[in-house]
Amino acid sequence: MSWEQFKKETVQVAAKKTASHLTPVSLHFLENCVGCALCEVNCPFTPVGEEYGPVSKAEPLRHVLRHEINVLPKLFPWLFDGKLPKSKEELDKWVDLAYHCTNCGLCYITCPFGIHSGEMIAQLRGFLAQTGRVPSLLKIMVDAETSGMFLENPGFKQVWDNVTSQVRNVANVELDKKGAKYLYLPSLAEAMITPGAVVSTVKILSKLGIDWTMPSKPLSIRAPIGKLAGDHESTMIIAKKIYDYIKNINPEYLVFSDGGYPYTFFRFELPGVVGEKPSFKVLHLVEILVDAINQGKLKVKQTNERITWHSPCRMGRFGGLIEEPAEVLSKVSTNFVKLKSHGLFSKCCGGGNSIACIVPPTQEMMEKLMGMKLEITPTEKSFLDKLYRDMLIAGREKVQEIKESGATVVSTACVGCFHTLGFTTKAYGVNVTLKTLAEVVAENLE
Repeated sequence: MSWEQFKKETVQVAAKKTASHLTPVSLHFLENCVGCALCEVNCPFTPVGEEYGPVSKAEPLRHVLRHEINVLPKLFPWLFDGKLPKSKEELDKWVDLAYHCTNCGLCYITCPFGIHSGEMIAQLRGFLAQTGRVPSLLKIMVDAETSGMFLENPGFKQVWDNVTSQVRNVANVELDKKGAKYLYLPSLAEAMITPGAVVSTVKILSKLGIDWTMPSKPLSIRAPIGKLAGDHESTMIIAKKIYDYIKNINPEYLVFSDGGYPYTFFRFELPGVVGEKPSFKVLHLVEILVDAINQGKLKVKQTNERITWHSPCRMGRFGGLIEEPAEVLSKVSTNFVKLKSHGLFSKCCGGGNSIACIVPPTQEMMEKLMGMKLEITPTEKSFLDKLYRDMLIAGREKVQEIKESGATVVSTACVGCFHTLGFTTKAYGVNVTLKTLAEVVAENLE
């Protein structure tokens, strides 16, 4: 079903399926928000408009769940605030709200009652996906990943082949090696947007002389990309496929250079999806770097470049790796500087949770790479054009911090953050070089 259609029956089925995923935690998120709006202070999209505050964006899910799980809201919806969208226009408005959320977690750590509006909005995306409201580019990526067809696309194959060719130039590694102690798991998205991170990580792992391997083919576009669209079925299919590959390799450690949602998905969510506790431990590259540098196993030469660190929300706020990147970068640069909001309340870049990956400039890039033209309806085009403008507004505070820091190099460790900062720093005329954490370290190895 396209964005230009509305079917009451489809909406009703979607509502029932959404309610079937209700848990005690999501019930707490549903009923215990008092609407104090303290969360609005830190939400990157609040400057766009008051309708984009976390409470307002999560409210449509409350409408759906209250309609489905209680009897009285069905009889008196105006009294109990339980309802389903009754028109195409109302459903489109819900899409607009759901895709103005990066799920950065700032609302969650601000809320005195522990309400995670970002997770509620993620569930709202799941409801919308079942009504056919998934941005076209994201939908194509989900379908291509689930079917495995992304492996056959000439553009994608060329991207991966280019990266693996560079890998072989810097390391003599056996790909898909069973029994390797460390399994490095880069994605196709990294090969497309941050190829330097992949090659640099390989260089670091090889320099350490540890027993490691990586896949000969990409296992996904970027973890289960269906998770960003709220597609539970696709998420489960891809997660189990990747998990089977990991079990076949049987590593002690699973290593990520991408500190976005792939890292936290495999660290925290994978057991619930596959139904068992994995035998391996999930690490981000920075954890290996901290130990190796402190123990003298990896020696770095110092630069005086003024470098700063943008903390990915997943890796930092959710994963707890807040000070480790700063520690590593301060060993590399004598002129390392922290951003003003460094720490638990680090400002979001404004483009996470697939936002920067579906806006028009990215769409044009992907069309060229895939060799195809997307069919975008007038409604979706209007939505995407506005989303791009709003994303730049949402990223303004982060760019201002970067400008005030005086840094010439901004380092991060997330594909989405790297891609977003490319847009926002350019839009506000802040001339900095973007480098992944792996690149900064690899360039300064002794």
